[in-house]
Amino acid sequence: MFISIVMDYISVVQDSIDTSISMKIFKNREDASVAHIFKSKMVKIPLSTFKDVDNFDPNRLQKTAVTAYPLPNGRPRGDADISSVKFYQKQIQQKRDITPIWIVQKNKKYILLDGAHRIVATYIEDKQYINAYVIVI
Repeated sequence: MFISIVMDYISVVQDSIDTSISMKIFKNREDASVAHIFKSKMVKIPLSTFKDVDNFDPNRLQKTAVTAYPLPNGRPRGDADISSVKFYQKQIQQKRDITPIWIVQKNKKYILLDGAHRIVATYIEDKQYINAYVIVI
């Protein structure tokens, strides 16, 4: 179980690093990795924050995965969007911790790096907060 949690964490960090580079938040993998490892802080973020995050569609905050990711154009990853949200919903229902999301705070604005499905699942499960690693730059 522990190995699985560590592998999930590593995968999410790698995705977040890749996203931060592709969004040109960091100029290279080394800078992005240093920021993720040494400059991040775990906090609880109110879900209401995601009504005003530039790269998160607040219309995704719906009561079901299907309404959050409607057909035909609302599922960038196809049915995997629905499956991912439902996976995290089940984790929350079973009182398991879900992997924290990753966001950057720049000039008092947030930029989502990784975790849209976790945000939607947390909203559907009627939680007020989500754990997040925040990198302040």
